[in-house]
Amino acid sequence: MLSQDKLSSISMVDRAFISNIEGGKQQPSLITIFELANALNVTTSSIMVEVEFLLKINCPEILKNNQDGNLAWLHNLEIMMTGILEEFRGNETILIVDDELQLREMLSCFLSNYGYNVICANDGHDAIEIYKQNIESIRLSIMDIVMPRKDGITASKEIKELNPGAIILFISGYSPSYLTKTDDIDLIQKPFSPIEIIKKVRASLDLSRSC
Repeated sequence: MLSQDKLSSISMVDRAFISNIEGGKQQPSLITIFELANALNVTTSSIMVEVEFLLKINCPEILKNNQDGNLAWLHNLEIMMTGILEEFRGNETILIVDDELQLREMLSCFLSNYGYNVICANDGHDAIEIYKQNIESIRLSIMDIVMPRKDGITASKEIKELNPGAIILFISGYSPSYLTKTDDIDLIQKPFSPIEIIKKVRASLDLSRSC
């Protein structure tokens, strides 16, 4: 059981809104997923599917224990969100760079479902070679920061040398205070939602076209 302040902080849902769900109570109490879904005017299944996505994409221990390779749940997520994210579809080529296999597969599957052509790299070292081979087609890269052999910051600098106009989005679980010690980067802080990713991708691509 969490206090309303703690629940508000974790969920980023306004505390007054939580209190309203609780019938105006100020003391800690349990909020069921059904009450939350009703208050947000969404289905309970939509909340559960997105929670599953967040857990799988941001918890390495869950990824490592899930070796069956079944990504059917992601297709269900795509179906659920199609109406919301229709305006964020595209056909550009995106490079995903991360040393976690399942994370790469999940992001690849998610972006592919919205029309994007996806290429994956295991780490920064592979990313450079793949970028050289596809320099004319890759429009945007999504890159983890901490990886074996070559980290994302180093790899991004080399990509920028190949193409000064390259668009690179970083994903990381490291705190912003740590990242300020490095170059000024466009960071998507973990944990992130699929909506946040797709919005950021589309906005970055559209911005590059207008420049």
